[in-house]
Amino acid sequence: MKKNLLLILPMLLTVVLVNAQVELTSYRGAFAPAPTRMWTESWTNWDPQNAVYPASNVNVTGVISGNVTWTSNNVYLLQGLVYVDSLATLTIQPGTIIKGDDATAFSSLVVQRGGKLIAEGTPCQPIVFTTEAVAGSRAKGQWGGVILLGRAKHNLGTQNAIEGIAQPNARVFHGGNDDDDNSGVLKYVRIEYGGYVFAPNNEINGLTLGSVGRGTTIDYVQVSFANDDAFEWFGGTVNCKHLVAYRNLDDDFDTDNGFSGTVQFGLSVKDPAIADAPAVSTSEGFESDNEASGATRTLLPKTSASFYNITQIGAFRCASNTAGTGVQPTADGFRRGARYRRGTDLKIYNSIFMNNWRGVLINDATALANFDEDSAAFRNNIIAGDFTSTWTAPYNASKSLAFEDVSTRSKLGGAFLATYEIDSLHTCSLLTNAWSFTNPDYRPNTAGDGSVLTNGTSLNAGVDLTPGFLVGANLFNANETKGIGIYALENGGAPSNGAIVLTIPKLSGYVLTVPGLTLTGTNQSGTDGSNAQGAYTNGSWNFKDDGTNIVATSKPGVVIAKGGFVQLGFNLTRPNTTPAGTNQNLSVTLSGGTDATPLNNGALQAFGTN
Repeated sequence: MKKNLLLILPMLLTVVLVNAQVELTSYRGAFAPAPTRMWTESWTNWDPQNAVYPASNVNVTGVISGNVTWTSNNVYLLQGLVYVDSLATLTIQPGTIIKGDDATAFSSLVVQRGGKLIAEGTPCQPIVFTTEAVAGSRAKGQWGGVILLGRAKHNLGTQNAIEGIAQPNARVFHGGNDDDDNSGVLKYVRIEYGGYVFAPNNEINGLTLGSVGRGTTIDYVQVSFANDDAFEWFGGTVNCKHLVAYRNLDDDFDTDNGFSGTVQFGLSVKDPAIADAPAVSTSEGFESDNEASGATRTLLPKTSASFYNITQIGAFRCASNTAGTGVQPTADGFRRGARYRRGTDLKIYNSIFMNNWRGVLINDATALANFDEDSAAFRNNIIAGDFTSTWTAPYNASKSLAFEDVSTRSKLGGAFLATYEIDSLHTCSLLTNAWSFTNPDYRPNTAGDGSVLTNGTSLNAGVDLTPGFLVGANLFNANETKGIGIYALENGGAPSNGAIVLTIPKLSGYVLTVPGLTLTGTNQSGTDGSNAQGAYTNGSWNFKDDGTNIVATSKPGVVIAKGGFVQLGFNLTRPNTTPAGTNQNLSVTLSGGTDATPLNNGALQAFGTN
């Protein structure tokens, strides 16, 4: 990379969820409350130092050509830079162990543009990339890491040498114009003790992604004890889920050069004893740039990745899971939960940032000027921590702050907070067992003091209702009918009350109906049911057709709880008379319910024909 807290009833996403990569949740952060089990169970390892792995018996060097399979009955040793050729596919069986030669610390697996890595483990048989060192003697940076290169867009062009390779060659270039490019599958994979530093600003990360396209699958990947960043994206469009960044040296999620994918469900955990030297870097949860030098902040495509449901735990600790005497890190390079800079349009939603010295910094005038939901965004998140203890040198006898400077606080603390549903600031007692390095539990702690407010004058205490759509496929054949969901989310600081109205203008090319009803100009009671988008609660609403719009109105007594939502079911039909090529936007506007924030009361969903 470049050097230079949770409510008892957490909130729902406030954005319009039309991207199939994003799941609608009823909580913030990476994990649902108990009794739902954490998705980290079985395949992760919180104590890789003491894991016992068999000795390697197959040495791997040079270039892998053709289609090759590595089997779980062998243990493979990467010696130096090992390339998967541009026309080759390397398949790794579940349960296979791959080691990096710690005598050649830059030993890495590099998948070239056009090559594929199919590393698909299982929850019970994850694939493990680790150091050759034996249990008890492992250390960060004993080998390199995993590098995937692709042909998706990068804002510096199509011939970019990936960082971390001391002498760039034709095999390490990435970039192109194919945003659907496929570099393979990483699923149920652990990457441990990697991260080789050739020089400042030129490091191999745990998992490095250069211009990787959205045809690639990355899901359930843990990077632990890397000697630089856990995950770094340079351009590309790849979507990722279930990422774990555990006790790494520098940044956990680093986005650069036009990365525009979607990432949902991520855990970032800092070790109080592991951080980069302040003269080299400040270790962040997120660091994001549009372009590393900062000379040209408007390069396209912009870094505009969207992250949802992240739990980011910094290095500052409470004495326990209840608020108490603060514990300061022993390393001194820690700083922020998230750092926006150099023109980035990074978007972070529905997440928790806790126990950092500084919660968030927007240290770029361009980012500050454009900080809204059409560019950069920090929305519906909680900033939590020990805001009362005084941290000694090198933290300047200061207290932790949610916002690092006046500009960031102004953008995220005042009117912006009310508009974009950051909601409130909290103490650090939010998770069940956040501090354990042997048996952690990162789920919401419903018995804790997470409702304690430290900035009551800036909270959004009112109702903030937001509409949106849930759709499966949005392309219709002639005379085809599909079920869709239209939802109303309560994201404010209190439950809704009063009549809530959803107004949906009728389309000329498609017909919107309510299941079980023949609509007229008079209100009729709906009935509950389900379609492909899940259960809907039409029975608590009245529906009518006023000639121009379909109007749904909540019945008296209906309340959407803080953090709650309702979904209404509709059918949408493309008549035979609608010609091919008819593309229209279905819209919905929400009103009533004593809504406090009318700026986010509309949503659009496009529909088209096959």
